[in-house]
Amino acid sequence: MTTEIAPKNPLAARSLGDKTLTKGLQLMEALSQREGPRGISELAHQLSLTKSNVHRLLQTLSRCGYVTQEASTERYLLSAKLWQISRRTKPFEALQRLARPILRHIVEQTNESVIFAIVEQDDLIVVDQVETPNPVRVVFFSIGQSFPIDRVIMMGKGLTALQLIALAALPEAEARGVLRKLQEQLKKGKSFIDVQLSYVSTARKDGFAVNRGKWVTGATAVAVPVFGVARNLIGMLSCFGPVDRFTESGVGKVRKILSLGADDLSLQLDKS
Repeated sequence: MTTEIAPKNPLAARSLGDKTLTKGLQLMEALSQREGPRGISELAHQLSLTKSNVHRLLQTLSRCGYVTQEASTERYLLSAKLWQISRRTKPFEALQRLARPILRHIVEQTNESVIFAIVEQDDLIVVDQVETPNPVRVVFFSIGQSFPIDRVIMMGKGLTALQLIALAALPEAEARGVLRKLQEQLKKGKSFIDVQLSYVSTARKDGFAVNRGKWVTGATAVAVPVFGVARNLIGMLSCFGPVDRFTESGVGKVRKILSLGADDLSLQLDKS
């Protein structure tokens, strides 16, 4: 067993810190070089580091929000936090350039407002929005708004379609924990969690979520996931408007248009 002793010399301590930082940056570069999540052994071999060293670095990067772990495989991939850092001076500019033409096309085809929101840690962040030219419209969001997934959004009376899509990407135990917090905020009965889990399961199976007045009376929203190359959830596209404009056939049409837009956006993000 090797015991590491922190050097007393401040210059030596700084050198040790520099080496750790260098290894962490090299690890992030390695994660960015290939599509999909990567395992500890694979990364250790590429970087000529011990598996325990790579594991410690990944845990640190994960705590800081730069790396996420895929629940099904326990492998690691970069999070969206680097996007967050790069957009500080001009919020969302890079993502907006990719998303805006797609959002405009969706509005042209549906005549309804549409937003693109991303998932960062436990938050939903509205990156871009294009409103319908229809004089009767529903306006909820503004660009840059951030909403915790486990909080009731904007004093609504239930979950949004965006939250259903976000929960569909989580393991059931984590989704149940989020719903438990929402149950407490909404002061709902015990059946609330199981009912919402059934909606989440349907969204996961069907690839979209619909909310008919369950969040805000008189409004309907349809949301679809936007996936990364590793099928990790990056965010979602959502159309919303007055409930009387979203007939059963209308919802089906909007869902298909959103799904095509999500596929296009995923492709653009992969190329960027």
